[in-house]
Amino acid sequence: MNSMALSPLKYRHSILLIDDEEAILEIMAAMLADEGYDLLTAGSAEEGLALLKKTPDVSLIISDQHMPGMTGVQFFAQARHISPDALRVLLTGYTDTDAIIDAINSGGIHRYLTKPWSREDFLHTIRQMLGKADLMRENRRLDELVKKQNAELLDLNKGLEEKVRQKTRHLNQSLEELRSSLEKIRMILGGTVLAMSRIVESRDPYTAGHEQQVARIACVISEKLLLPVDRVEAIRIAGQLHDIGKIAVPSEILTKPGRLSPLEMEMVKTHCRNAYDILKAIEFPYPVAKIILQHHERMDGSGYPQGLKGEDILLEARIIACADVIEAISSHRPYRPAMDIDTAMKEITDHRGILYDANVVDACLDIYRTQGRQGFLS
Repeated sequence: MNSMALSPLKYRHSILLIDDEEAILEIMAAMLADEGYDLLTAGSAEEGLALLKKTPDVSLIISDQHMPGMTGVQFFAQARHISPDALRVLLTGYTDTDAIIDAINSGGIHRYLTKPWSREDFLHTIRQMLGKADLMRENRRLDELVKKQNAELLDLNKGLEEKVRQKTRHLNQSLEELRSSLEKIRMILGGTVLAMSRIVESRDPYTAGHEQQVARIACVISEKLLLPVDRVEAIRIAGQLHDIGKIAVPSEILTKPGRLSPLEMEMVKTHCRNAYDILKAIEFPYPVAKIILQHHERMDGSGYPQGLKGEDILLEARIIACADVIEAISSHRPYRPAMDIDTAMKEITDHRGILYDANVVDACLDIYRTQGRQGFLS
């Protein structure tokens, strides 16, 4: 007899006992009376089938083999269709070997007890079978739980997918609105910059178009240097406004046909600081005011208004400095006629690394070699 301790049962189980001998039924019921099971008893196979139809969720069925009208094996053949999950134990005599083998092979029974059986064998067999029934019920519970959780996860996933779709639509709509707003802002900014540039040109008709041309040349140089789009845009705006500070310079100085006196030249030099003071309060997306403040600085520190040197000068300002020189030399001025583009190239080449950034000069020379005057001037 196996005396190994069995684990306590997790669930309460019901047992159906079937035997045509009332005394045996009473003995089995008495043995199980204190075990905490729900007991059903039947005096025949037919009565057992009727009980199963009313209570099909029994965990264990114990039936005698020899009963009038229907044997235990025949009973189990029908009972398994009514209660397929119930475990089945057959009570037999030693002479029922063939019936037992047939019942086991057909799946009709899970265990058998031969007569005479002891109380310990009987109770141990029942506890073993109910332990198995406990596991089966727990597995069913877990299966149902998994199915329920899978269904909930599926519903949740569908809900999340819909929320993601809605959020994506909302984000796309917001992005489109932002793009539209940004485009409007760019148009307004472009119009404002152009209007500000033309205010200066209206006071100095001899340099009309100068700022636009400087902006164009500076952008060509920037693209040659492979600067990112936002820095090229900063250079374009700064180029268009680089002389706005001349609005504070008397127009008779701006339009004077001859050379300027030292005092007049000092007044012209104030235009960088004037421009900075005008633009520093405007929240451009780029450091436009600072670029314009530095566009007359030179690499050797001989420029104005701060006397900055080398890398202390913003690259954007160094680019506009070269573009400003190229445009000024190549265009007509009140005090001299326009000079050839070669003169402009010679000026920046002769002062490469001294007044003008070496890399910027090299980019200018490369543009001129490959595209000629049209690479800079429209």
